[in-house]
Amino acid sequence: MATQATQFPSSGVATADPFLSVLADTAMTDHGDSGRPPGPVAVHDPGVDLVKKTVCIKLRLSTMGNTRKVSTSQIEADADKDLLRVSKHLLDSAELKAIGRFDGEIRRFLYNLCLPFEIGIHLLPIAALETVEERLRKFATDREALVTAFLAVYPSLCQDAAGRLRGLYNPADYPPADEVAREFGLSWQYVSFGVPDQLKGISQEVWEQERDKAAQRMAEASSEIQQVLRQSMADLVAHMAERLKDGADGKPLKFKQSTVSNLVEFLSNFSFRNVTDDRQLQGLVGRARELLQGVAADDLRTNSGLRARVQQGMATLATDLDGMLVRTGGRKLRLSEDEAS
Repeated sequence: MATQATQFPSSGVATADPFLSVLADTAMTDHGDSGRPPGPVAVHDPGVDLVKKTVCIKLRLSTMGNTRKVSTSQIEADADKDLLRVSKHLLDSAELKAIGRFDGEIRRFLYNLCLPFEIGIHLLPIAALETVEERLRKFATDREALVTAFLAVYPSLCQDAAGRLRGLYNPADYPPADEVAREFGLSWQYVSFGVPDQLKGISQEVWEQERDKAAQRMAEASSEIQQVLRQSMADLVAHMAERLKDGADGKPLKFKQSTVSNLVEFLSNFSFRNVTDDRQLQGLVGRARELLQGVAADDLRTNSGLRARVQQGMATLATDLDGMLVRTGGRKLRLSEDEAS
């Protein structure tokens, strides 16, 4: 089982990929006459603040594959087999499913704290770095325990699979437990986004081109993050406003605990996620916090006056948020299943 955490060294930057290198101190420039090595290149607002306030985090989760293709020659079907794709589950394991659910919890934790960037990379607010590091280490310990529990029953699961798959059972699909253990891994790395210094020694033109691309990408990311946070709050607020209404029969609509808890979590995390210093959204977050101060989901179910007041307040916030959104063809943020229901 691979568990690894690569952290900042004393210099404040970790580099895992030559094209994800240092662009940390954006206030420095190369004056060319001081006799010192050239400093990092300045990146101008709005991307510069994003570089200073965030770091990229790359999370890797691996597990054993639990499906295999089945040759259509091994099955009988009244159909053109060229149109069929058949697979089998290797193991029916509650322990393996528990690992999968836990991995989902790890991803959701990062998703709720971090900000969108490139595929496979999250932008982590530096203010939350210690919190994330501590939680990931706890996740790693807990996940190792789950993997150990799975490996303990792995031999019996293999025997069970042989009896249940019968003619489709292939012993080669079931390697020894020590090999299976190596398929499970959890690791993470902090890296900075920028242009590798080595490129400057090869081609000044290419280096300047890539520098400009990096600056433009961070500026675009800053704008995207602002819209993502606005859209996220708009969705959560609109959802709560809708669920707190009365139905067609005059009775209050039912809502889940997550209707309240998801919005409360967003409001709690906003102070360090607001890396673009969005004052407009900050004001609405403050109003939402006041509206929900001391309010629990059960209070909204049992206190009709409170429910009506919160519903009206959320509806007003939803209208204000809607006016702040930039309509685009795509979105970088999804609601969880609980939120969307």
